[in-house]
Amino acid sequence: MLVYDKRIIKFFLNPFIFNSKDGKLRYIRNFNADYRVAPNNKLIYCMNTKSMSTVMEEIMCLFYNPKLYLKKNISLTEKMYDYMTCSSPPAVLNNRKKLRNFINYPNNKKYHYYFIVRDPIDRFLSGFLDKCVRERINSKNKVSQCHGCGYDIECFINEIYRRAKIFHDTGFLFPKTMEDYHFMPQSWKCHMNEEKEKYTIFYYTNKTKLYSDLDAYYKKIGISKYLRDKIQHDLRNNYTEHKTFDSPLRGMFENYLKGDKDLMKKLVNLYYTDYIMFNFSFPKID
Repeated sequence: MLVYDKRIIKFFLNPFIFNSKDGKLRYIRNFNADYRVAPNNKLIYCMNTKSMSTVMEEIMCLFYNPKLYLKKNISLTEKMYDYMTCSSPPAVLNNRKKLRNFINYPNNKKYHYYFIVRDPIDRFLSGFLDKCVRERINSKNKVSQCHGCGYDIECFINEIYRRAKIFHDTGFLFPKTMEDYHFMPQSWKCHMNEEKEKYTIFYYTNKTKLYSDLDAYYKKIGISKYLRDKIQHDLRNNYTEHKTFDSPLRGMFENYLKGDKDLMKKLVNLYYTDYIMFNFSFPKID
């Protein structure tokens, strides 16, 4: 779990100390709060798109009803978002009010909260390859995704930054789009600006380490060994359909992005609060 000093974070995110016109989105807004809940284990997972979220949904479904899930004899990595195994309340609660009502907050403080974060540039590229390339190629119904930018990564970055800045400056954005939910800063999820202290934070940087860290966490909070063993087996032996890290296009878009200082700077400005809150290293922009 990340140890941090709130005073340092507030200092670097204060727009009155730093130049508010430098393009950095310094306010931590709450854009959305989407939770997966396993009541029997007193466990709450905050959904963070493009950080293994589809698989994590299935893990939470396994915890929610182990007997039913195991009867299906499926891998945790087989299901996609539209076909998740458990999709109704209280397994899925899509705002903080619903969550608090269900767990009887603040009277019930026994729940464990956790969240997986990913390097902002890595997360962006994964999302772009998935939503703006793979899905558009595979489905004629999705050719207009990514704000009509097609495969133009510069067009798309400019548009998501523009929309994020509107929400950053005003607290309002209507309508909210699929692209918004997938590409807004991670620090803008699940009221992290108010509730980060509740969460155990895991990092997607090294997947082998992440799997081991999750197993240790589940053991610590009392998850049964047979469930932990299934999770480790499925994570280490299977892959999800929309993984993008080994796509040949990934390298092409990554090299293009890193070669454009202005685009890189705009992404860093967009995800500035992620770098500060979760202690990610800022990329070098020569």
